[in-house]
Amino acid sequence: MAALLAVFAVAACDSDAGESSDVVGSADAITAAVAWQAGEQEPVVDADGEAQLPVVFVVADDGAMIDVGVQADVAADTVDWATVRFADDIADTFDPDVEGEPVRDDGVLLLIGPMPEPARSVELELVRYFDIDTGETFTLEITADMGSDDTTADGTTTPNAIVTAVTQP
Repeated sequence: MAALLAVFAVAACDSDAGESSDVVGSADAITAAVAWQAGEQEPVVDADGEAQLPVVFVVADDGAMIDVGVQADVAADTVDWATVRFADDIADTFDPDVEGEPVRDDGVLLLIGPMPEPARSVELELVRYFDIDTGETFTLEITADMGSDDTTADGTTTPNAIVTAVTQP
């Protein structure tokens, strides 16, 4: 009985577990932010002329570690259309060996503000960096995508939430 209660307690602590699909949880908000960024950035082409998945680093702006379960959910949800890397320290995302210290791997850094409480629609503040000296502040309005069935006909995953508005303070 105690083991069963422990399993239930662990499952209940997962940030997005048990939330209905009509609310935006932490993983949904980050996934939507990554999808927005992937759509904003120019494709990176390798030496063979092949387009690469966009690289998006995600860091919590308060220095806290993003929940491992949330990281796993985001990684699974974005695997088909972005390479998402989580870092605990913003300094780990920039390449100090390159002039201007760009984000590593031709990527972009999303410094994510405090996670809002799960709701049908949330506002997520973030700062986007392409290099250490240029940060742009954005507020994303993210809304649960009630029509999403998580996969498309070709088997790729789709976000459970979408960015419906973008503002710059």
